[in-house]
Amino acid sequence: MLEDTIESTKIYTQVFPMEWIEIGPRTFSSHAQHVANLAKPQPAASIGGVELFLPPNVYHPGIGLSSSLLVDALLSENMGRTVLDLGCGSGFVGISLYCQGMDLVLADISNASISSTTENLRRIGIPGRVILSDLFSNLKGMRFDTILFNPPLFDKTVEHEAEIALCDPNGDLLTRFLTEASQHLTSKGCIYFMASNLMNREALLSGLGSYRYKIISSSFSTQSEVSRWIVSARSKH
Repeated sequence: MLEDTIESTKIYTQVFPMEWIEIGPRTFSSHAQHVANLAKPQPAASIGGVELFLPPNVYHPGIGLSSSLLVDALLSENMGRTVLDLGCGSGFVGISLYCQGMDLVLADISNASISSTTENLRRIGIPGRVILSDLFSNLKGMRFDTILFNPPLFDKTVEHEAEIALCDPNGDLLTRFLTEASQHLTSKGCIYFMASNLMNREALLSGLGSYRYKIISSSFSTQSEVSRWIVSARSKH
């Protein structure tokens, strides 16, 4: 997921723009730097003063904006009792939003992320089930009041291990997520996920066709012209 932390301004909108970002050399240069950063030993990041375990190739919540934007937007939301942090990476989002009595499940396709999340739950001292899963493949029969997803945003082919957390060519992963998520929500359940003008626009809008959704928070970087939106969505069915 391409990130940048300079000149980012919060904006609020209820609709996605008609025009999407034009991917050019500046976008690829920024993305390449982010991949290089993820492949190195990670700088320290913490939750409540407790340093997190962040091995190489695990999405780092301190490098970019997406994880923090998602957490900040949802701090006042009622998550319900059963919560899934899907594509959890280091577990930063789910751990940051944990409340006493919550049944928290954290899932990721990456073994490194599973190790990172497991250790971070231990360090923070909160309960949670950690499951190795390709999206919902190992979550059959499980339903949640809230599903959190900070997906890969960049519509680009994955060429390096670090890009698994950053790139979603043709929006295939997003399409799968939006197709399958409704089957794992409780009757009043809600999904919260990050969207961006870096992702495949058709996959985003088509996938949201079966949901009632709204944009609850937005940001725009004047440096990169990248927009990010926090979307809440409930199944129409």
